Parts: sequence; structure tokens; C-alpha cells
Amino acid sequence: MVDTTTLVVVSTLVQTAVISVTLIVFILQFRSQERAVKESAYQGLIGRYNALISTLVDKPELALSLFVSAGGAKDAGTSATKEDIAAYSHLLLAYGIIEEAYTLRQKRWISEDDGSSGLHFLKGCPVILSSH
Repeated sequence: MVDTTTLVVVSTLVQTAVISVTLIVFILQFRSQERAVKESAYQGLIGRYNALISTLVDKPELALSLFVSAGGAKDAGTSATKEDIAAYSHLLLAYGIIEEAYTLRQKRWISEDDGSSGLHFLKGCPVILSSH
């Protein structure tokens, strides 16, 4: 027969192993959850940026007043028109979308084929070609 001391030791070892495995699982879950929270925060930031730029696209007079109040017209030596500001806002909006797509492709959430078709589209855009 097995004496009580052996049973207590085996029981203690099993409990220690179970607690250790449980702690390891919790640690892995918390790390995964932390990454998910960071991803969500970044995607939220990009979404708010795109919403802000969309507002400037919809209301060029607001963008113009921001441009003038920031001293942009004085620095450039010329005054910007509403059309110039609207075009600039559209470029900023496009930049935000491209940045978000690039981030998703880096994370391999967008396939190689989809990324290549987007690059093919951008090659046809004269504004982006002239800026790079």
C-alpha cells in the first residue's frame, strides 16, 4: 500500500503543475489581448484621422480657415483657394487610406494579389508618381 506521505507529495506536485499550466495560459492570453487592444487603438486612430480629413473635404472653408490660422498662407507667400485646400484635403484622405492599406498588408491581412492590384492602381495615378 501507498502511505499518506506519498499521496500528499503526489497531490501537491499535481496541484503545482496545474497551477503552473494555468498561469502560463493566462500569461499568453493577456499578451494576445494586449496586442489586440493596441491594434484596435491604432485602427481607431486611423479611422478618426480619415474622419477628420473627410470633414475637411466636405467643408473646404473650414480647411481654409485652419490653413490661414496656422500661418500656411504667409509661409507659402501666396494665398490658397478653396479648390487648392479641397485638393490638398483629398490627397491627405488618400494618404490615410494608403497608409491603412499598407499597415494591413504588412500584417498580412491583405493578400499579395490584392496588394499588387492596389499598387497597379497607384502607378496610374500621376499625382502620386510625381511626388515620389
